[in-house]
Amino acid sequence: MRYRPFGNSGMAVSAISLGLADSHTRPKAADWESLVYAALENGVNHFEVMGRQPALAEGLARALQAIERRLVCVSWRLGRTLGSAGALVRDFSPGALQRSVDSILASTGLGYLDVALLDDPHADELHPPTLETLKAMRESGKAKMLGVAGGDDAIDAHISTGVFDAACLPFNLVSAWKDRHRLKSAADNDMAVTAFDYYPDRFRTTATAAPKSSHWGQPGAHPLSGAGTYAFLDRTQGWTGEDICLAYALTNPSLATVQVIADRPQRIEAMAATVERDLPPGVAAQIEMARFAPEQPQAARKRA
Repeated sequence: MRYRPFGNSGMAVSAISLGLADSHTRPKAADWESLVYAALENGVNHFEVMGRQPALAEGLARALQAIERRLVCVSWRLGRTLGSAGALVRDFSPGALQRSVDSILASTGLGYLDVALLDDPHADELHPPTLETLKAMRESGKAKMLGVAGGDDAIDAHISTGVFDAACLPFNLVSAWKDRHRLKSAADNDMAVTAFDYYPDRFRTTATAAPKSSHWGQPGAHPLSGAGTYAFLDRTQGWTGEDICLAYALTNPSLATVQVIADRPQRIEAMAATVERDLPPGVAAQIEMARFAPEQPQAARKRA
């Protein structure tokens, strides 16, 4: 595993971080505990909690008892709570955020959050009292850093305030100029930047579980077959489409870490191995050719 500075925190985090989202396949705390253990064994030391299942928090807390608290970085998304009807309710009020953090610390025994991460707040949801409450959390030590997560234009205003120390932003090989500029702006503001959505949904439907042979070696294949498209994701020898997408995201110098979601320990091990690999020769050029290739007429008609 490779490690990178996490903003100005003085901490080094693993190049990939494990996102922990609610899952019906892990109903017990022991299920989450084994998953977090697998991540730790593969060098992952940054965890971002996005789920709200009690078993998730319990399993994470159990696993982290095995190591010194200072050796791991825990980010926790705040601002969405379960309402009385069981549906998610947006609440960025000072009282709700304070209660959430106090409840998390009491139930997990973590002592503090490395990052109190606001989950996709709208431009008009962070009022001065909310920001003051967040600053008080940081000053009291309940949260070492304040962060904001999101992927729309609202986050630009939050990045520019200077209040936040960390940002969680989308980034992948098809990210537009605006998204790339947003990452750089956050890094330029000395924020610790985590990327999510490194593997776009548009590629998941065609991705294969096992590497395919390179199209360069296929009999009769033209050397430039597929140029200007993303066909190389399924044709690069020894690589899956997801491997390439992850390796590409890791090349962005603005990022401290790339968030991955894994459903089993074997996937964590495979993604940790990808961190140690460099993109194959020529793939970076193919990515740029595909990004800037003229839009196919059929695709344009579908969007019209």
